[in-house]
Amino acid sequence: MHALKHLVIENCPKIMALNIPQGDSSINNSISQLESLKIHQYHSSISFSFAKGRLAPLKALHIENCEGVESLEGIAVESLETMTINNCQNLRSLPQCLHTLSHLTQLDIYYCPALEIEDFPPLPVTLSSLVLKLCSKIKSIANCNIANCNNLTKLVIWKCPVLEIEDFPPLPITLQSLELWDCPMIKSLPNKWHRLMSLQKLRIFFCQNIKCFPKGGLPPKLRDLEITRLAALKQPVREWGLPLFTSLESLTVAFNMGGEGEKEWFPLEDKDAWSLFPSSLTSLSIYGLRNTERLSSGLRNHLSSLRWFFIRDCPKLRYLPEDGFPPSLQQLRIVDCKILKERCAKLTGDYWPLIEEIPEVHIW
Repeated sequence: MHALKHLVIENCPKIMALNIPQGDSSINNSISQLESLKIHQYHSSISFSFAKGRLAPLKALHIENCEGVESLEGIAVESLETMTINNCQNLRSLPQCLHTLSHLTQLDIYYCPALEIEDFPPLPVTLSSLVLKLCSKIKSIANCNIANCNNLTKLVIWKCPVLEIEDFPPLPITLQSLELWDCPMIKSLPNKWHRLMSLQKLRIFFCQNIKCFPKGGLPPKLRDLEITRLAALKQPVREWGLPLFTSLESLTVAFNMGGEGEKEWFPLEDKDAWSLFPSSLTSLSIYGLRNTERLSSGLRNHLSSLRWFFIRDCPKLRYLPEDGFPPSLQQLRIVDCKILKERCAKLTGDYWPLIEEIPEVHIW
């Protein structure tokens, strides 16, 4: 029997339980060189007791749409480099031996609604990527020792509604990408994150209990920053220190303010409005200015590298910058801004001469 390198087990309704008998030497020999194992749409019970010692070369494990998975105990393959668990409705726990997987670099856990964890188990120091999505019962990551993951470059936490973080644990300085999405119980951001000298991508969406950024400013080497509808964030954009970020290329800001507070928080009507942004920007997206009526002049000269400009859901916005847009602009999108839509109509709108030289203009 030839040795297998890659094995996919998919939709096998007649197999009642997946297990490898300890004494079956012919099967053991055939899987002794297995490097990747994918189990997909498997609804019977699954035991991972076969893993110890007999899948020594296994590097990748992918388990998806498997109702029979209730526990991952028994997975002790030290050679594992990537592990993905997706849509396992009955998975209730993670192995406490995670930290012993001394080659694990990527751990992705998606949509495991029964995964009830009071505290996340310690992570291996080799981990470079951690993604947690749609895990509705994970409550804490306080003791996972994430600061010790000296190779971590990516951290994504997405729709984990009971994950409570009063004091965000320190993050390793190797981190390059951080995304927090729709986690209402996260109440703080990483302290001293201005020391995250490698962080280039920062996206925070719908975390409605984050009230301010940590002292010391944002991470200094950011290239991509997105702040979307942080309802409790009252810290004005003037205090973000954005002009200091000479590497920042893409900025997206979506608001959830309303009232006069909006104009104080993001004063785009002020004469010096565009000086709030670094001149290095090539992409700027602004959503949800519900009460702003005017974009001030100065964009053309200050954001001289801008190539992409997107304005959305600004129902009272009626005035574009009088001096127009920078010659570098390649694409202008205006969406759900009724007054501007009429004023920018092709040929007939009074703003059409201001924008007709832009290669791509999309207004709807």
